[in-house]
Amino acid sequence: MADTNSQPRDEAVAAFKVFPQFSKLTFSDRNRYQALVANYPPIANISFPNLMTWWNTLNGVSVSLLEDNLVISYWAPGMEELSGLSLVGVNNVDQVLCTIFDHLAQRGEQARIVHVPEFVIEHMHHPELFSFHEERRMDEYIYVLSKFFPSHRIVDFRQRHIKKFLAAIDEEQISVRSLELGEKQNRRLLLDSVGNWKRPGVINNFARHNDEALRIAITRAEELGLDNICLFINGQLHGYVLYHVPTDKRYVVMIYARINNELPHTFDYTAYRFAKWFLEQGFSYINLESDLGLPLLRTIKLALGPTNFFRLYTVKPAV
Repeated sequence: MADTNSQPRDEAVAAFKVFPQFSKLTFSDRNRYQALVANYPPIANISFPNLMTWWNTLNGVSVSLLEDNLVISYWAPGMEELSGLSLVGVNNVDQVLCTIFDHLAQRGEQARIVHVPEFVIEHMHHPELFSFHEERRMDEYIYVLSKFFPSHRIVDFRQRHIKKFLAAIDEEQISVRSLELGEKQNRRLLLDSVGNWKRPGVINNFARHNDEALRIAITRAEELGLDNICLFINGQLHGYVLYHVPTDKRYVVMIYARINNELPHTFDYTAYRFAKWFLEQGFSYINLESDLGLPLLRTIKLALGPTNFFRLYTVKPAV
């Protein structure tokens, strides 16, 4: 498992600038950053690995502190509608929001903040002062792992898929194990999959950006505190997940996943075997992140039957 221990919060607070100034988030800030979010729900979008891969492909992510809350500057190239300032914290939320809105107005920018977790909104004293818009494509899917293992708990059609998969593949030729990504040959094995494994659907800006972020996650997994679990068939890699273990050890947070779908029903079998592995490690829930509004990805994640969501919102001043 990755080391998820954090330095004390007061040391972390001293390391970052106070709003409206921002500190560029770097790989060396991992422990300090995690100390700031340790007591919050295991939301992928505020996790250090997610920030330093998806949101930092051009070194654009930065953070600031405001009344012991975290202000995050999100930015991704070509995705301006997803970019902007966000608030993560529970202290004086109403006043802090107004301070951020005033700052944006002074800069001639729209008074809005993005990707605000639901727990932040729940700590408002005067919600009537603000308007909220749920960012449906950013909502993160939460699943109970025991829905996917053992097989009798799985929905009928997935049971059939798993049986068909095992009818074609000798289970003795299948193994699930982690790779040491500090070793160059193991990193290369995962990196080769990024370009070589076919994916359904069209290639768009999200897919290209995701591939670039995935390469960063693989290359710098140790610095990010990412672990991995891989599926091998006849000694060949057919699927893997890069995941993060938050402070709440009931959860595992999937940061990136890739499945080689050349063999029929590999997806259903992989979900079954990875759920078994995670349950054996003591986890109860998995956060499979958001669907980014992509129709195929949304269909797949809804079909898996989420038990809950971590919801994110855009917040503006009330009109």
